[in-house]
Amino acid sequence: MLSRMTTYEGTSGDQTNKGGSPQWPPYHWLESPEIKPIVDDFWNVKYDENDLAMYNRFIEILRLSKNGKNGEEIGRTLNMSNVRKYIVGTKKSFLTHIRAERDRLGAPEALHRWLPLHLKPRGTPDVTWIQVPVSPLHFQDIDALVHRTSQAAINVQLLTDFGFNSAQELQQQRTNLFGFLLGAVVGDFGKHPKGATNFSSRGLSLVLSTNKPNSYRFGQFSSICANASLDLGMHRIENAPISDGRYGKSECYAWISKASPIISWIFNECLGLHDGESTTYDPLRMDWLLEAPREFIAHFFQGLAESDGWTDAGDDDVKVVSSPNTLLFQRLLSMVGCPSYVVKQQVDLLRCDTIDAIKLPFFSPRIHSNLYEAMQILSAAQRFPERLKLPQHIIDIIRELSKTTDNANQICLELAKRTGYKVSNQTVLKYIKQ
Repeated sequence: MLSRMTTYEGTSGDQTNKGGSPQWPPYHWLESPEIKPIVDDFWNVKYDENDLAMYNRFIEILRLSKNGKNGEEIGRTLNMSNVRKYIVGTKKSFLTHIRAERDRLGAPEALHRWLPLHLKPRGTPDVTWIQVPVSPLHFQDIDALVHRTSQAAINVQLLTDFGFNSAQELQQQRTNLFGFLLGAVVGDFGKHPKGATNFSSRGLSLVLSTNKPNSYRFGQFSSICANASLDLGMHRIENAPISDGRYGKSECYAWISKASPIISWIFNECLGLHDGESTTYDPLRMDWLLEAPREFIAHFFQGLAESDGWTDAGDDDVKVVSSPNTLLFQRLLSMVGCPSYVVKQQVDLLRCDTIDAIKLPFFSPRIHSNLYEAMQILSAAQRFPERLKLPQHIIDIIRELSKTTDNANQICLELAKRTGYKVSNQTVLKYIKQ
C-alpha cells in the first residue's frame, strides 16, 4: 500500500486516459450520464444549479453529436455558439472538467477521495491530484499520505541549523514533522479560507513577535515542517509592522504558505473541524491521534507547546493552554507517560512537572528555545528539603537578583541556572520581603 503513489499529473487537455484509449468526445458518458457518482470520488466538491445545467447541456451535445449532427446543427438546436470547442474538448464547464479528470485518474482507493493540490486563479483544479483519506481517519492513513506526497527542497544550511544531518534523516522524519505542524496549526497558525470556489482552499500564516526570543526559530522550523511533510510552499515574508490590533506592540516575524485545498482537508479531516469553527473555541475531533505512536504525539505537543505553552520556574512545571481540548490532551499525555494536572483559570491549562516534561520532551529539542532550556535547567536542578532554611549564600543570590527584577519566576530560573537548586515563588517572595 505504501509503495503506490496517489499523486497523478497530466494536462486537462489529455486526449487519452491512463490506459491509452481515446476519451474525447466521451460518448461513453451517455451510458451513465449521472454526475453525482463521479463527484463523490472527489473530496468536498461544491457545485450549484448552473454548474449542473452546463454539464447536462454538454451531455445533450454528446447525444446530438453521436447521432450525427455537426457543430453548427447542434448550435442551432440548442441555441448556443462554440459547440465545436465543447466537442473537441478545448472548452469545458466545471463538472465536465471534473468528469474528464475522473476518466484520467481512475477510481480512488477505498475510503479515499481525489483532491487537487493547487487551484488556478479562478478556482479550476491544477494538473496535480492526490488521494486523501476521509473520516474515520487512522494514523496509518496519515503516515501513508505524507510519504506519498512530494517533498519540497529545503536549504541545507537551514536543515543543519535544526540538527538534521542529511536529507535522508529529514525524509525519515516527515510524518513526525507533520505532527509538529498539526500542533502548531492548533496553536499559533492562522488558517484562512481563500475565496468561494468549487474546492474549498485555505492558506496558513504565522505572525510572531520579534520581542520573544523563541519566535524566529519556531517560525523557521514550522516552515520546514510544512514544506518537508506536504510541500505547502511556506516561506518567510517581510516583517509585519507594529499594530494596534495586536496585544504586543512590536514588529512581528511573518510566514505564509501557498493556498491549497489540502490545507482545508487538514482543517476538516485531520482536526475534525467544520467550516465556520475555530481551534480557539471548538473542540478538535481527532480520535485517530489516540492510535499514533509516541514520537508523533510528542511532536504534536511540541508544536502546540511552542505556540501556547511556557515553562513556569516558580511552580517547577510546564504549562500549555488546553481549552477546549483538555480531556483529549490529558489523555494523550497520559498515554505517553507524561502525567498532567488541570489548572482552571480563564482558560484550562495543563501542567506537567519538568522532570516528566523533559522525558517527552514537551518543547522541541531541534528548536532548542529558551522554553526548552528552562525546562532542562529545572528538571536537572535539586530542590531543598521542605521546612529547611535555605543556606545563606542562596538567600544572598535571591536578594541580589531581586535588585534587577521583581519577577519571582525569573529569579527562580536564574537561581536554578547558577546554583543547580530550585525554589518556589513563595520562597523567593518570602526572602525578598524580609
